[in-house]
Amino acid sequence: MATLTLRDIPDDLIVGLEQLARAHGRSLDSQVIECLRREIKAYSEAMNWLKDVKALRAELPDSPMPMDELVAATERDSH
Repeated sequence: MATLTLRDIPDDLIVGLEQLARAHGRSLDSQVIECLRREIKAYSEAMNWLKDVKALRAELPDSPMPMDELVAATERDSH
């Protein structure tokens, strides 16, 4: 496994991470790893969702529907 060194982390961020770590029974290192893991997963899911929206839009024959309406329709269908 790799080692990552971070510098100049704001004090309020450290305090927040320490609070989260205590609340979840984790070490500070484990909490940071979990935060990074969740962020990467959320980003990946958002990119997959955007890819799906673009694919749906590409299937529409010269649709006059603006992208924001298409996104809203896709969100409604997914809930």
